[in-house]
Amino acid sequence: MGLRTFIGLLVVAGLGLSVSNAQNMSGFWLGVTYPANPNQAVYNYTMTLTQMGTTLSGTAQTADPQLPFGGLAYIAGQVTGSSVKFSESDQQGNTAVKNICFWRGTMTYNPTEESLTGTYENIVNGTTCLDASNGKVELYRIVLKSGTTYCKGKPVNLVITGKNIRWYSSAAKTSVLATGNSFSPQITQTTTFYVTQTLYNNESPPVPVTVTLSEPAFKTTIVNTGCDKTSGSIEVIGAGTTGWQYKLNQGAFQTIPLFTGLSPGSYTVVAKDTGGCQTEQSVTVTADSAPTVSSVQSTPPRCETANGTVMMVATGGKPPLTYSINYGVSYQASPTFTNLPGGTYTVRVRDANGCEVNKALSLPGFTPITILNTTIIPTTCGQANGQVGVTVTGGRNPVQYSLDGRPFQARSFFIDLPLGSYTLVVKDSSGCTLSQPVRIDGSSGPRIDAIQTTPSACGEQTGTVRISTGSTTSALSYAIDGKTFQSGPDFSGLKDGSYTLTVRDDTNCELTRTISIVSDCANRIYLPTAFSPNHDGLNDALTVYFAIRSVQVTNFIVYDRWGAVLYNRANFALASGESLWDGQLNDQPVAAGMYSYRLDCQFLDGTQMTYRQSIALLH
Repeated sequence: MGLRTFIGLLVVAGLGLSVSNAQNMSGFWLGVTYPANPNQAVYNYTMTLTQMGTTLSGTAQTADPQLPFGGLAYIAGQVTGSSVKFSESDQQGNTAVKNICFWRGTMTYNPTEESLTGTYENIVNGTTCLDASNGKVELYRIVLKSGTTYCKGKPVNLVITGKNIRWYSSAAKTSVLATGNSFSPQITQTTTFYVTQTLYNNESPPVPVTVTLSEPAFKTTIVNTGCDKTSGSIEVIGAGTTGWQYKLNQGAFQTIPLFTGLSPGSYTVVAKDTGGCQTEQSVTVTADSAPTVSSVQSTPPRCETANGTVMMVATGGKPPLTYSINYGVSYQASPTFTNLPGGTYTVRVRDANGCEVNKALSLPGFTPITILNTTIIPTTCGQANGQVGVTVTGGRNPVQYSLDGRPFQARSFFIDLPLGSYTLVVKDSSGCTLSQPVRIDGSSGPRIDAIQTTPSACGEQTGTVRISTGSTTSALSYAIDGKTFQSGPDFSGLKDGSYTLTVRDDTNCELTRTISIVSDCANRIYLPTAFSPNHDGLNDALTVYFAIRSVQVTNFIVYDRWGAVLYNRANFALASGESLWDGQLNDQPVAAGMYSYRLDCQFLDGTQMTYRQSIALLH
């Protein structure tokens, strides 16, 4: 900043409105300072002001009219009503800056011409500023006093504040459109002008002024009439329509954007915004066609229940369509009606305009299944040879039959039934069923309550069979594999295999059962009495054999002749043909002689066995 002994910089910024109705001084101001000393020069000033509440901040520049602007200063101050008090400093708030005198002063705001006028004085501090000069200052800003929004097609008259006003078409100021504080441009769309003011040969930067042409824009939603009714409506829809008014044809304006109860015809809708601008639009309300019923599909009821259905197929009319099957007492959205008994119906379809059309139909009734009679044949000789047959009428063919949950069959009779109570079920092709309990009586004859068997020893004929009948009155006889009957129920001397048992009573009724005698060969292990580990390929190890795949050895111990443990293994699976011991101890052959051993093992069926034997080890 250059030497400023006699000239101060003034900036009043942030002049916002306060609770005491202070004015807002924010903006760009163009001004001139007039020193009290007539020998000092008049200087141009520009100020950029910001106001927060009543607190001011901002910057100012000053210059000789013949020189570029320079000398930036920073301002702090307060606004009270239309009075502005300020003081200058550098950016850090210092006023003691070499060769510069900062100012303080008071100005008054004039809202009519948007001006700030008042006085200033140097801040004398006895060091950097010793001159007690003072003077006057006046500032002006550009403010559009007329409205910025005009109705499209109406005259536009603009009034603005400032000194020596110029109106430009662009910020580059290449073309002057008009001069002076008023301007009436001929525009057909929203336009931005660029306005400057000039004071003491200094033209301010251009200020954009946008003039908006308002033409209320809206859409209409039309609800047509139906069946020659006065049920049409027009609704006006637009963005930012708060405070708008509307009228239809030559009617009066109203605040509600909806017109109802209209007949078919052409209408003119007029919308007026809060600025009084109006727009009109022609709309046509037409008559919708009535719905038609193209077909009615039905399913008759079945199984003596109200489960028939009716479905309407309707087209045309104004959606949504609704449907009734009770002469219009109630309507539903679905065209299908369910749970209907047989009978005559009149279905009805109605559209959104209230247009209705009817259709009559009939649902045939259902002939239920009827059981005419059942034929029951009891069992004979205590066998499961009872029979049940049934004769029915009605229902829808084909008819099928089931007894006690068995699969349905086309035959109407069932055979090979034991005595007891059953439930007979008849079902037709539509899924209707009818059930009836039946009972097959029993007959006298032998009865087998239980059969006890014992297995045969491996390779021997030691198996036995005992038949328990529970009979104490009939004289029964027994046979095995069709051989001679005997009076007793016990058979012995049987080898493993399958047998057919027969029980006969005194009326020659017979009852047969098939049984199996098993062998205990599976749980037998073949152990040698000697082996010779001389590597000749014959009996070189203590090798065991058995009939099953493997056994689990829980413990195997070899003792010497004094009873001391010589060798042991535990918890391993042993396959048939594998060796338990190779006659060695610590990879060295043991001496020939007699040794005893103990083998604890478990078979696949869980049976646990212990074998204690002696073995001759030969070389």
